Amino acid sequence: MILPEKRDFVKLPSPWSYLKVAVFTPLQLDVTDIELKSAIMQSLQVHHGKVGSMSHVDVLKITPVTKCNNKFSFNVILRVSSKHKSTVWSALTLMSDLQGSRCAVNVVKESPVLISLLPTQTSPTMGHTRHRHMMPAVF
Repeated sequence: MILPEKRDFVKLPSPWSYLKVAVFTPLQLDVTDIELKSAIMQSLQVHHGKVGSMSHVDVLKITPVTKCNNKFSFNVILRVSSKHKSTVWSALTLMSDLQGSRCAVNVVKESPVLISLLPTQTSPTMGHTRHRHMMPAVF
């Protein structure tokens, strides 16, 4: 019996990175994916100029708004180009305005694989859990 020769596989880097982002606001906002992408692109333009505005960002999911301690929050899953991940991350962190209201944005988790950001059996919803997110001190 002739066995096939052993083959080594090379794992190629993913062209995309996925970011799970928590957004905190003092007011309840009804944000669409288009409005959120526009705010992210504006932050990229302001903080990184033309190079930043060339970054690729897709809003994949926005969770319903939840209220905790008189502050409102929601999670977002973004797909960004791996090349521009750090640029987008910094623009997200520097965002301070969404629909004319103050906001704070925290990147909660980053992964090259989308499924790792989705809910598991131990966390049935993608909503906030107290141990995973830090509420911003001041708006």
